[in-house]
Amino acid sequence: MVPGAEVCDGVLGTHILRSVLSSLGAQPRAHLPHRDEGYGLSSQAVHKFSQGGTDLLITVDNGINAQKEVLLAQRLGIDVVVIDHHRIQEQANTLAVWSPEFCGAGLAALFAWALARHAGWNEKRLECLLSAVSQYAAIASIADCAPLLKGTRTLTRLGMGELARAEHCGVRELLRISCADPSRPDSNDLAFGVAPRINAAGRIDHPALALAVFEATQNEEAARRSFEVLNQLNLERRRLVAAQFEELCAEIAEPTPAGLVIYRESCPKGVAGLIAAKCVERFSVPSIVLVSSPTPGLVVGSGRSVAGFDLVEGLEQFRRLFTRFGGHAQAVGLTMPIGHVETFAREFAAFVATLKLKRREIREDAELVLATAGKRFDEQLALLEPFGEGNPPPIFLLRRVEVVRVKNRWVRFRQGRYRLEALCWDRSPKEGMQGDCLIEFHGKRRILRDFREEGTSAPRSI
Repeated sequence: MVPGAEVCDGVLGTHILRSVLSSLGAQPRAHLPHRDEGYGLSSQAVHKFSQGGTDLLITVDNGINAQKEVLLAQRLGIDVVVIDHHRIQEQANTLAVWSPEFCGAGLAALFAWALARHAGWNEKRLECLLSAVSQYAAIASIADCAPLLKGTRTLTRLGMGELARAEHCGVRELLRISCADPSRPDSNDLAFGVAPRINAAGRIDHPALALAVFEATQNEEAARRSFEVLNQLNLERRRLVAAQFEELCAEIAEPTPAGLVIYRESCPKGVAGLIAAKCVERFSVPSIVLVSSPTPGLVVGSGRSVAGFDLVEGLEQFRRLFTRFGGHAQAVGLTMPIGHVETFAREFAAFVATLKLKRREIREDAELVLATAGKRFDEQLALLEPFGEGNPPPIFLLRRVEVVRVKNRWVRFRQGRYRLEALCWDRSPKEGMQGDCLIEFHGKRRILRDFREEGTSAPRSI
């Protein structure tokens, strides 16, 4: 049995292991929990596995802190291998493949390769295996904000190249709709096109719906049907997040607390983390969104942090208020009694205020003159891919530009005879303005990060 997780990383890691174990002659089954079952391995699931005759569990993207659940499995005669990358708090006493430098699917890819090598596969077959599983590890690494350094960078870059040549029907369908150019997927496509659609299954319905896309290896019709389900769930996810965030913003009093804890009874559990992320973008403070739990008397939630504040470490001192919590430096999940919410919100805000966190200053990596960029500029930037955690996309300073057009969220700049368009999320330049701007080049997408009109000296910070 391969128990995964409801998020993109867990889904893809589960797919990797199930596929490779099947190639090795095993008959693995996958278990992806519904979000109402809670994150990771549960005692209820372990009992269910035991009743079904399971004798081996290989968890993916969960399990490193599941002490009680792993011990229960062992007492029921089930061997357990944990593949996880989350912060160790109360480590389960079992064989574990763990590293904070990879995501769960990345570790699953390496584990699968090691198993195949131990089974005696020749070098050519091993190379084909690594090429195949690297595609899924690439998506998961970017989706889960794994540090794109060292081994993860190598694995992700390999996988992005393999995605461009994908023959898998489900993967091709996913790229066809999600990428600006399916033949050249970049990190922006994976982060904002592919990953949200995979995650939408677990956030809105059930993660097994995402797994179905990757089961459609050679059946194009099945791939199209499965992907259309994901696409509709993603549209619903976007609608829910927009509506909930608009309501939430109206409820936040000024001045915004240094650390934000919001309880929204009406908010679906699956989008709590996305709303917390939007709070960080809007208010630039660590944010935790709590929602109702299926268990009476409890609330569950997700938190997102700002640069320089380790959220898991920061929440350690509030452990007495939680039933459980865990995650990464920048993202956590937690469960707590509803009666503790008010105390937690007050104490968390006061604690973060003492840290006097500074807003991150936007700095350019280099100055860009559009006239000198040349036709191969995009190709040269692509050599720096993949962009993400640990390897941010480059930001260029463009001096003496003029805003010649603003439409929806797009801004067109002119520098001499040359023009450039960029997305504008939180700036509001007007047509005719002149000055300097900072543009982030993230794959094929350009994003306006700052605009300084002539004669002003506004600070560059986010």
